[in-house]
Amino acid sequence: METLQQLAQPIERIINSVAVSLRLEVAVFDNEAQLLCCTPTYQKKKGRIVHAPSIQEVLHYGSSVVNRPGEMAACIGCRFRDNCPATIEILACIKSGGTVYGVVAITSFTREGYARINANLESYLDTVSEISLMLGGFIAGRTLPAAPGRMDDTLHAIMETATHPMLLADANGVITQYNSLAKASLKFCLLSASSLWHIVPEELAKQALQGKTIREKGFVKDGYHASFSSTPIYDGEELTDVVIRLTQDYYGEDRRVFSLEHIIGATPQTRELHRMIAKVADSPSPVLLTGETGTGKELVARAIHEQGGYRRCYPFVAVNCSGIPESLFESELFGYAEGAFTGAKKGGKPGKIEMAQGGTLFLDELGEMPLSLQPKLLRVLQEYELERVGSSEKIPLNIRIIAATNCDLEEMIRQGKFRQDLFYRISVVNIELPPLRERREDILPIAMNYLQKLKLTLRTPVERFSPEVERLFLAYPWPGNVRELQNAVEYAANLCENATVELRDLPKKMLARNGETGPAPRRGGRRAMPADDQKALRQLLERYGQTLEGKKRIAEELGISLRTLYRRLGRMETGKD
Repeated sequence: METLQQLAQPIERIINSVAVSLRLEVAVFDNEAQLLCCTPTYQKKKGRIVHAPSIQEVLHYGSSVVNRPGEMAACIGCRFRDNCPATIEILACIKSGGTVYGVVAITSFTREGYARINANLESYLDTVSEISLMLGGFIAGRTLPAAPGRMDDTLHAIMETATHPMLLADANGVITQYNSLAKASLKFCLLSASSLWHIVPEELAKQALQGKTIREKGFVKDGYHASFSSTPIYDGEELTDVVIRLTQDYYGEDRRVFSLEHIIGATPQTRELHRMIAKVADSPSPVLLTGETGTGKELVARAIHEQGGYRRCYPFVAVNCSGIPESLFESELFGYAEGAFTGAKKGGKPGKIEMAQGGTLFLDELGEMPLSLQPKLLRVLQEYELERVGSSEKIPLNIRIIAATNCDLEEMIRQGKFRQDLFYRISVVNIELPPLRERREDILPIAMNYLQKLKLTLRTPVERFSPEVERLFLAYPWPGNVRELQNAVEYAANLCENATVELRDLPKKMLARNGETGPAPRRGGRRAMPADDQKALRQLLERYGQTLEGKKRIAEELGISLRTLYRRLGRMETGKD
């Protein structure tokens, strides 16, 4: 369609805005099922050759959801059928006034995107429908002699569908458009300035206006905390615009994951934990979480943060005290001023404490904090201000501190490894998380809940656990607590070939520790491959090759599943089960 081809560049500008808004890839096809334009990642993953039948199906029926790429009728004949890079795709017909102009598709190439869309499918279907209507209206308006400025109206409408603050800047950094969420969160900046340089740090603005694609880069400027994502838009080789997304929860988690309802269980211990979280959530007092490893201390810390009124709108910054070398600990936690040491960045750098301004600082494995830095943390807790390394300037803080440890801090105090004054200051509220073996009624609900989450990201047939597995779960001591239970479920979800997990599908160390040996292995699941079997398998590999298609033919000839073939190949390489 000649007219649509003429609109390719402004439509590309729109879809880049859509892509940044939704954190997905976007493509537009004309009414002859030819690719008109797409985001760079879409072209890199799929190329410009279109599987026309799938687009023609949308042109005929109006919409389509491809949630099992490679397995659906529309995928027949596609060159990607056996190895599709997409994880999920939603397509909608672009129409206006009864005229069909083409198709718009939003696509994810990641498991995270699949889980996000699948969990909110109805919302995304509505969004794609709105985008198709806006594109239809834009195209119809541009094909008529009027509609000056209609492109900007359409782009603004697209930006309003985003769930985060969105900005559009020209090649010089001048803000030309922004959505209502940006207006709400940046009201002072947008009233007092109209330049990207005033809103984000100089280095980020410079990179964005040089045409670099930036993804989720955290920053702090003038008390505003967010992550920064940008996508350049070109007219030929000339940079014309930059689409920007600001995510205030700049670690990108789905907040619902950390609500109380996701701390699974109905035992008295779990109900008491829920009660404690609700009671302390709005308090500014420090909280110390104690308990064995794997009991979910970070999950509880995030739940406290997310229940905490205004603080949930600001960052949750997690620091693993055992994961930072002692020589870097001070600058990592407290930040540093320009010129503080050789190699210090120009302008200095904020530390993790400063990044949590307004929100929550979570100090995991507190017992591993160097003794030499504990007085400095104590001062932060007492004065709620800090000095960067190499600076005498005092920076006031508005943060809530939650710490966690599986160490006996009182014993460490007796050994001179932890300061007593810091212990009393940081443990104003102490919440002890019970081990899993003390709340056995929660074990099966936790296991089933985690299995349902895994099914969003793994292609597994598993639906349930056998009675024998459930009995083992309830009897097992779970020294690794919830983390070990999740690992066992994930192991089974990857290896089990049936809808029901049996004992043989669980980790061997679990069975051995609990005195179980499991039933006899399945056909094709012997503990070691006889030499004759290995020889036959090597001959088949020589005949059919190592490609996916070759392995499928080998599995078919042997009468086994592809998953079982991969197990055999693994055992053949290692000589182990």
